[in-house]
Amino acid sequence: MWGVCAEVRRAHGGLKGGMSRLLVGGSALLLMLEPAWGCPQAGRRETMERMGASVILNVIVEPKGEQKEIQLTREKLELYDAGIEQQIEAVQPDYSAARIALLLDVSDSLRAELGHLIQSVRAFAANLYEGDQMMLIAYGEEPEVLEEFTGDRGKLEQAGLRLKRTGSTKVRLWDALQATLDDALRLQVGYSKRVIVLVSDGFDRESQMRPEVVLANLARENILVYVLQAEDRTRGATRRRTLKPEEAVARLVQGTGGKAYPLKDAERAAREILEELSERWYQVIYKPQGVNPLNRRRILLLANDPTLTLRTKAEHPGEKN
Repeated sequence: MWGVCAEVRRAHGGLKGGMSRLLVGGSALLLMLEPAWGCPQAGRRETMERMGASVILNVIVEPKGEQKEIQLTREKLELYDAGIEQQIEAVQPDYSAARIALLLDVSDSLRAELGHLIQSVRAFAANLYEGDQMMLIAYGEEPEVLEEFTGDRGKLEQAGLRLKRTGSTKVRLWDALQATLDDALRLQVGYSKRVIVLVSDGFDRESQMRPEVVLANLARENILVYVLQAEDRTRGATRRRTLKPEEAVARLVQGTGGKAYPLKDAERAAREILEELSERWYQVIYKPQGVNPLNRRRILLLANDPTLTLRTKAEHPGEKN
């Protein structure tokens, strides 16, 4: 874990005093965070796990076909942690409000019209449920906050109109994801539903954060990532020392329990994503038995009910990457 914290500090450059930075409307906003970029918080959770505390898995339930009613119980589930079957203590729906960071790639090389990006903002703003709040962040070389968390649809739509393309050749996807986690979602204390909706093709150039570290941090903080996927600007070309865009998208959604949609289907994506956040989000609670919390552990959650499909994060990162 401490190796992860050190890399996060390095990625934020010369900032001092436990402070991190997102750009707000073109000017710098400094946000005070816990020392070591909030990593001690993750450490406390893992220490509690070693002491036998219960663990909560956030689970999205997808009914198959035309089924509307969802009956999810412990008897319908099998849970394996590091290959060891676990006893589930409780299964409960979570109807609380969501905190959503809409993170948009505005680089010139993205193969999407600016109008498509603006439309995605409008679609999510229009479909927010009562109590939900969304934050709007644009990124290229560095992330810029266009609107803080709000449930005001008008403010979000107006912020979307301020989107503009950047001319930089640097497209720092992984740095933007880490900054969104550190400076926005970690501050939403008390909210179980913390979500990133990424509008991108998965392309990255010159991020300081390594993908595997960001993916582990997202899993550690139980952040769900959805992707509105633009057409791959690399046309599938193999890249040196970094992931192909399509592979990056796959790892983000599979690793966190999210889902990918084509950017052209933004209207449908917004409706379905916000509906499942509101009505199909469950918590599965268990005490890990027979596992070492210091190690990375794969999670496997199965439904014995053939009418249901389940999505949750792929692993507990533990204290090592």
